[in-house]
Amino acid sequence: MSLDLNGQDGAGKENLPAGEISEKNENRGNAAEKFSSSEKPKETEEGTADEAKGYVFDFGDSANGTPPVAAGPGYGAQNGGYAWGNGYGNRAAGGDSFRRENAAQSGGKDKGVSPDLYEKRRGMFASEERPPKKKKSVGKIVACCAGALAIAAAGFFGGFFAYQGMLDPEMRSLIWAKDQVQSNYYEEIDDQTIYDALFGALNGLLDPYSGYLTADEYADMIEDATGKWSGLGVTFSTKDAEENKRLLITRVSGNSPAEEAGILPGMCIVGFGMNEQELTESESYDELSVFLNERAAGENFVLKLRQGEDGEPFFKTVSKQSFVENYVFYRSNDSAYIFTGEQATDLTKSDNYLASLDEETAYIRLTQFNGKAAEEFAAAMDIFRSEKKKNLVLDLRANGGGYLNILNEIAGYFCKSSNLSAPVVAVANYRSGKTEEFKATGNRYFEYFAEDSEITVMADNGTASASECLIGAMVDYGAVSYENIYLSTRSGETKTYGKGIMQSTLPRTFLGKSDAIKLTTARILWPLTKNCIHGIGIRPEDGAHTVAENYQTDAEILEVVKAVCGQ
Repeated sequence: MSLDLNGQDGAGKENLPAGEISEKNENRGNAAEKFSSSEKPKETEEGTADEAKGYVFDFGDSANGTPPVAAGPGYGAQNGGYAWGNGYGNRAAGGDSFRRENAAQSGGKDKGVSPDLYEKRRGMFASEERPPKKKKSVGKIVACCAGALAIAAAGFFGGFFAYQGMLDPEMRSLIWAKDQVQSNYYEEIDDQTIYDALFGALNGLLDPYSGYLTADEYADMIEDATGKWSGLGVTFSTKDAEENKRLLITRVSGNSPAEEAGILPGMCIVGFGMNEQELTESESYDELSVFLNERAAGENFVLKLRQGEDGEPFFKTVSKQSFVENYVFYRSNDSAYIFTGEQATDLTKSDNYLASLDEETAYIRLTQFNGKAAEEFAAAMDIFRSEKKKNLVLDLRANGGGYLNILNEIAGYFCKSSNLSAPVVAVANYRSGKTEEFKATGNRYFEYFAEDSEITVMADNGTASASECLIGAMVDYGAVSYENIYLSTRSGETKTYGKGIMQSTLPRTFLGKSDAIKLTTARILWPLTKNCIHGIGIRPEDGAHTVAENYQTDAEILEVVKAVCGQ
């Protein structure tokens, strides 16, 4: 079993059963060195990575119920990439070669979040087009719901159609109906078609974060949780694409082909083709999606872009590639570091420093609780300490969540007022009334910060789930106050996403393959105040500041830096 706290998920990174969370590394040593030598999670007998066995807090996929991963479900919320092309990835549903922008809306059971709040991000990550899903009528959905639930129960807890004499009468009736259809219907209907229909009905019955995952979808989720992607590595605002009919890039994944090509957030795609002479002038998401799905990995093509509304058009030659995304970016007034290489494990100096910061302040962007984000963050904090910085600007914009074990690692840097070696960072409240505490893997605040250090948080309506849990722990333990939170406006909204529920992914191995069901199982509370922000988020009325929406490079960061550094 695995648990997921996805704002939208996906990545995205999901679900680790209680008691199976990765053990704390007692001997941390040098963070950068440890990161460079870290190993890939071992595979379990069920074929799932160690990380994927536990709790995950990130965005789910409203389109197909799959968990968010990094990028993207495990899915997870896409990083807006507003500053300098940071990114996070996720596989798109339905064969889209885009990641859907910002996770699923509570258009189902939970009405606390409006359906148009933050639709799932769209990213260019699918390497091949998947067939479109057949639409199901309301009648079929109603007729199949009972069967779907029965099938699910049998599949997950009793084995498919085994020991019929021990089954409930409803289950035997369902099996009988299946046999009659397959024996007597005028057209042949195989098992998979029946199962797809029934499980599709189950997905329609549950909230947007819950649903059945086929073996392929579950395998994709596990792979996505490692931060490995295949595609271009850009994210668009779905709302902007649909309402304003433009392809505004809101995020560029770190270590991706798009970043390598020099594509930046704030650019708009206005055309595409195999070369500048064979170009389709279009800002249609659907047309671009079709074009990208037709491109093979490594095949060069051209994008026509412009910077802002009035910028002169220019061209970039790009291709879809496999890459491992990085999730942490460090900047000070005279230094900058990113993680590069095939596995994004090389700590590399960059010239992208932030001169407006004062000498005592550093900036760290965390785009997802996924992959090797904990090791990357530890390395960034070691640089923070080695450069003798005192204050920190922590950028969580468009961070949709991720793995619980990564949250537990990172939260340990911000539990200022706790005298415990392993402070509680979040609490799950289940339907039964049972509660479960999730604890930081250490309490390292005063290893890096002073009593009078100031920590500032940047967030937006893509900041969700595990990110909101982190902010909650920071507020509860006094590392930040609401007055130290700066909220960027997105499409008229100024708030964090507001996902305070957790999903559990329950896998099953049958006939050599592992499918799974993902269910919303608990509300998530802040550690001390027991605050639950589900459907609400963190808002200006709580005391947070407002930052105007601005996709120009570093514009929003500079506004915050001016406020906190005075320059």
